[in-house]
Amino acid sequence: MNHNGKAFKKALGFLGEHACLAGLALMIVIATAINPSFLTMTNISNVLRQMSTTSITALGMAVVIICGSIDLCVGSLYCLTAFLSIYLAQYSLILAIVGSLAFGTLIGLVNGLIITKMKIHQWITTLSMMLALRGLVLILTNENTYKPAIPNPAFDAIARANILGYLNWPIIIMVVLAVCCSLFLKYTRFGREMYATGSNIEAARMMGVKTDRTFCLAHMISGFMTGVSGIILASRIGSVSPLAGDGQEMYAIAACVVGGVHLSGGRGKISNVFIGAAIIGLLTNIFNMQRLLSTFWESVITGSLVLIVVLVQSSITLREERKRKVTEVV
Repeated sequence: MNHNGKAFKKALGFLGEHACLAGLALMIVIATAINPSFLTMTNISNVLRQMSTTSITALGMAVVIICGSIDLCVGSLYCLTAFLSIYLAQYSLILAIVGSLAFGTLIGLVNGLIITKMKIHQWITTLSMMLALRGLVLILTNENTYKPAIPNPAFDAIARANILGYLNWPIIIMVVLAVCCSLFLKYTRFGREMYATGSNIEAARMMGVKTDRTFCLAHMISGFMTGVSGIILASRIGSVSPLAGDGQEMYAIAACVVGGVHLSGGRGKISNVFIGAAIIGLLTNIFNMQRLLSTFWESVITGSLVLIVVLVQSSITLREERKRKVTEVV
């Protein structure tokens, strides 16, 4: 009986830690029921390519949240780096890629410096940056969809060229970045310092962690990842709307939360963030396939899902705090 109880607790613990896997399986079952051809390689390839931009942005967002911060400007930066890359691609492919990634990383550094050096809260800092960058996009595009006069075939091939039939560069880039990000957080000193800073910033400082540097690095990674997403968007569509990426930050945060990253910081796995992004991507795909509900219900369901996960996370955190207090008293 005792053995069965321990096994049951382990099963519950595994399910709690990897609940997103059950969610992903459920989404696949629903998608297959709606459209029997869902599991074809062509459709799976399309779903992965479509979710690549949100997934890559969510990777950077996860690093920031684990560090105990937030980045609300990724939607506007996503649009601006897309514009910058497609504009520069008229002159040089290397300039378009390097310039966009450098700009995204620079914006992340500016966010980090404002938060750490000027002591302005991360919500206010990144919200202000979001508005500023969106305004800059509207000015540069004159509020019109921008399409380059001289397309660059090499730039367009980044998101459109097929590799070995069903593979394409957005999928490869997404997987490679997810693996690199996971290894960085798990095995490097900077990654461990991000977890420590997000868990308890004062304790991290007492352990010798340079928390200001850690915050800046986390936001730089977020800016870099957003720059990658912007390049993929511009390459895939071939034009940039000034409203592109509107709400992207919410979907990135949703992917993180559904993937088990705690908004309080210090907890989360990149592998689960990848699964969370897949759930969000599948939800979009399901609504595109069905005809019973309006696509507006997608936002309702996504928001409700995030709220439920956050409530579950809060209850788990409160339970752990109660256990810790009881242990300290005893």
